[in-house]
Amino acid sequence: MLGMAREIPDGVVRPTVERYRHSEIREVEKTFRVVNAVQSMYDAGDIGDDELAAADRWYREYVFASLGVVEEAPSDGRVRERGDIHTWMMGRGQCSARISQIRDMLGLGAHVRLEMLLAREMSFSAMARHLYPALSEGRARMKVSAQCALLLEQLAHVYETMSKKNRRKKSG
Repeated sequence: MLGMAREIPDGVVRPTVERYRHSEIREVEKTFRVVNAVQSMYDAGDIGDDELAAADRWYREYVFASLGVVEEAPSDGRVRERGDIHTWMMGRGQCSARISQIRDMLGLGAHVRLEMLLAREMSFSAMARHLYPALSEGRARMKVSAQCALLLEQLAHVYETMSKKNRRKKSG
């Protein structure tokens, strides 16, 4: 095993040739990241900041609701998690309720597409093969891309509506 390790001259570990073949990869401050479908839509101008934020929020809530894992930026040590297992589980339940409410508002088809796009990080081509197997790849991919852009716009609106209702509840 030790003989297999090699020294890296500039200290940067790069993706393998095979990885480059399967994904679009972007280097950001010596960190290599796979460009997912949501980032591609954002870069193309198909979605804006609100849709990007809604996609990120849905993903984080979905992961927390289903797995109990919270993905956050590294802390500098000043911010600490408050509460105990009970408040943690109440928060997890609230996330699960929001995901269910969004599924009820947008429909099961939208929920499936959100899972494919955000949770499973499928490409438009992979989604197209599952959703439209009888169509040509290019046409199916274009349909999926347009549907996902519209869906993220609707998701941003749903989150905005939910926030307004919560503000009204708290003030009234």
